[in-house]
Amino acid sequence: MLKGRAILFWISILFLIVPMGCGKPGEKSLGGNELVRVNGVAISLEEFRQISEQQPLEGKMRLLNEKGLRDFLDNYVINREVLYQEAKQKGFDKNKEIEIKVENLKRAMAIDALLEQALKGKTDVPDSEIQKYYQENRARFTEPLEIRIRHIVVNSEPALKEVLKRLAEGGSFEKIASLYNVDKSRENGGDLGFIRRGQLAPTFAQFEDAAFSLQKRGDTSEVVKTPLGYHIIQLSETRGTALKPFNTVKEKIRFFLQAKKKQEAYLEYLKEARSRAKITINEKLWAEEEKREGKSVEGKK
Repeated sequence: MLKGRAILFWISILFLIVPMGCGKPGEKSLGGNELVRVNGVAISLEEFRQISEQQPLEGKMRLLNEKGLRDFLDNYVINREVLYQEAKQKGFDKNKEIEIKVENLKRAMAIDALLEQALKGKTDVPDSEIQKYYQENRARFTEPLEIRIRHIVVNSEPALKEVLKRLAEGGSFEKIASLYNVDKSRENGGDLGFIRRGQLAPTFAQFEDAAFSLQKRGDTSEVVKTPLGYHIIQLSETRGTALKPFNTVKEKIRFFLQAKKKQEAYLEYLKEARSRAKITINEKLWAEEEKREGKSVEGKK
């Protein structure tokens, strides 16, 4: 909100400092709300504000001072209008492909607005519903209390390629770790012993997630990159189980249930909308299209 007010403040200042009636001799002076005129086409202060507010956050940050705002006027708003007028003169605004793209964009935006209104309030998930899902699906949130893992760690892509090739050929994980590891674990075949959730430093969060995602003894992970290099992890043993605390998974459950409700509400609304619509398919024409597509596929084989 403060950033928005700051932008409007600087826009107001800019409006005051832009010379009014600075056009060519004989040209009509700018009106009270006209910020700039390009070849007789006026851009009002209100239009300028709307364009400014539509910029992404990074762009808006550049508008928080007089220089950034003036650069935006000169190098974006005016340039855009100049080029649009050039495009219109060359007839690009009447180009069929462009008109189709505009119509498709218009349809997509209209559909988005419709669904936003139609599904409003239907994707809300109360805390009680999240708690219920958590209790009824405890197995989903239970993971090994401790896991024993081995890893292969290298610090270059050529070495990683060699390791992946040896593993693909059925090489022993332990022996490969003893040959290639760049840390002390090469002395015992990459064995890192038992670890618990949250035991590793934040920079190794991806490593930890990959390790705890392994299900069975002997399972190996995809390549994981950390400050030490490229890792491949293997599960050696699990010890005990632990249920993730509700507060650590609450928002993930909410997001999952919201997406589920949104999909269900969308399908229900679509079903109702189709029931209100009169839909007639030209089956003869469709059969011809299917034959044409079939021939096209056969020709590509």
